[in-house]
Amino acid sequence: MKKKILMIDDDQELCEEITEILTSEGYSVTTAFDGLSGNRLVEKYDYDVLILDVKMPGLSGLDILKSIKEQNKELRVIILTGRPLNNNLPKEQNYNDREEAILGLADGIIGKPFNIEALLGKIKELSNKTHI
Repeated sequence: MKKKILMIDDDQELCEEITEILTSEGYSVTTAFDGLSGNRLVEKYDYDVLILDVKMPGLSGLDILKSIKEQNKELRVIILTGRPLNNNLPKEQNYNDREEAILGLADGIIGKPFNIEALLGKIKELSNKTHI
């Protein structure tokens, strides 16, 4: 059975590129381009891995991640973000403490731009840990 991946990111071109790659790797991929429609998919269907952008229209990736983890869903979440991940940045350029705590709930965080092999490796690792 194909592992199911949901990608929620407002960058449609990026979603199309990643969908093409993941499909060629044998995954079944669904995409959403805003937080609200993506969150509806999370609530309605079961996925093995969620690839989630942080900053999106409608509902942020942080809000979606927090909701998933509060519901104790076994969905594995990989955050893709263009925001700095370096903790040595001045505080005003980094996430605040609340955002950092929510990001800590993710199963993986990958900064944009990213290496596709790193993303594939993380997806493979996490999809093998799911019980769906």
